Amino acid sequence: MRLRAAVIAPVLQGILDAAVSSGEECGCQLALYQHGELLVDLVAGYAEPERIHRISSDSLFPIFSVGKGLASTAFHRLVEKGLIGYDRRVADYWPEFGCQGKEDTLVWHLLSHRAAMHSLPTGIAGDAMADWELMCRRLAEMPPAWTPGGKCSYHGLTFAWLVGETARRATGQDFRQTIREELLLPLQLQDEVFFGSSADSERRFVPIDASAMPNGECWCRDFIHSPVIRRSFIPSANGLASARALARIYASLLFEVDGVRTLSAGTVQQATRLCRAADDPFPEGGTWAKFGLGYVLGGPPENLGQVFGHGGAAGALGLVDQKSGLALGLTRNKTSVRHPYYPLRERLSAALQLPLMQW
Repeated sequence: MRLRAAVIAPVLQGILDAAVSSGEECGCQLALYQHGELLVDLVAGYAEPERIHRISSDSLFPIFSVGKGLASTAFHRLVEKGLIGYDRRVADYWPEFGCQGKEDTLVWHLLSHRAAMHSLPTGIAGDAMADWELMCRRLAEMPPAWTPGGKCSYHGLTFAWLVGETARRATGQDFRQTIREELLLPLQLQDEVFFGSSADSERRFVPIDASAMPNGECWCRDFIHSPVIRRSFIPSANGLASARALARIYASLLFEVDGVRTLSAGTVQQATRLCRAADDPFPEGGTWAKFGLGYVLGGPPENLGQVFGHGGAAGALGLVDQKSGLALGLTRNKTSVRHPYYPLRERLSAALQLPLMQW
């Protein structure tokens, strides 16, 4: 299925505009690449519910857990360079981590959310998460919730420090710099993806609209609206990006994008295999949490991993479909009590004939 921009762009723009007009959406961006070429880069709506500032293609939305897929991609680059191994013990790189029952935790356990370290350390909350050294020290001291390598449990926040500090110890380089050098600079995205905001990115920051939430309260709004959190480095949760950047990154996993292919076919194949223990079946009714190595897997049951990527707490999404060659980036800023269900994503998936990724 080869899409033509002249045909599909008006259809998709109509879907975005209708969602904003109805009040379902506040502001959003949608970008598509196909076979490594930019197909559409669309925007709709406003940065705030008062409808003052219009969204542009270079507006920067909070992407929350979408950042896990980006951080994982940079991590895979280190594996390809031989600097770290999936089957090595985390303690081989980060000796202080090898205690309290974590001695045999493997690197792939971290990437697949099977390290049993999904909870924040006791007493950690708010702006304390901006202290990298503190977070790593406290996590290294913690016991796992159960034997690592067994049951899958989503490492919603702790993924940042577990994966990032392991990479830092293996390379001797700050993981923020690794993401920049291995991912953002090659794809010329240093001005469109931020894990730690700058003065320029703050001017383009799109705040969270929590008007649909009870009393307007929402943890993700309170988290990303803290300047301390936005300026820190928490790649599991505090990223800012454009949809165009997300689509470009995912396109580069399968194809050359302006001469750059981020990962080899072999790495993609390994990273998109389901990592789940035989005695940890999917719960009745299913789950979105079907992990490979850092990516959520989607697609038909007989071809799980055909689609892979990651979603975020406010409905942002980055993914690529290996069958059609479509890479998609979606950003939005209106939180919903029905998360992870967003009607806009269903309509876009239907229009593009993509398997639905319900994150």
